[in-house]
Amino acid sequence: MPDRKLTRHEIREAAFLILFQMKLNDSSLEEILQSCEESMEIEYTKDSLYIVNGVLEHKEELDSIIDAYSPTRTVDRIAALDLTLLEIALFEIKYNDKVPDKVAINEAIEFAKEYSYKNDSAFINGVLNSYYKENCDV
Repeated sequence: MPDRKLTRHEIREAAFLILFQMKLNDSSLEEILQSCEESMEIEYTKDSLYIVNGVLEHKEELDSIIDAYSPTRTVDRIAALDLTLLEIALFEIKYNDKVPDKVAINEAIEFAKEYSYKNDSAFINGVLNSYYKENCDV
């Protein structure tokens, strides 16, 4: 774990990178964390692990929501990177009261712009905003 305090953005990015590596390598969380500590390629905190563990714990539910709100793709047809971003945002919307819903959505879109294909940020925005409008917008 890092000596310095990570920003919320960096915490979320670490969670994203850990979860994405788990999808790519079919590795366990323990294996990924050991790799992070050995190579220092990803700095993470207990807050990052809260997101990682929350997504893993609620994965079935989160993927079901994504499937229901995805207009064009089933979960098994969504790129692993995009699916990871959607899972994190939905986990934060549903289970993390410390993060405003709009911040979770915006962060997912920003990460998609940085890490994914150009059109994928619009897809992620569409899925998350559709869910938000039906379930959160009071």
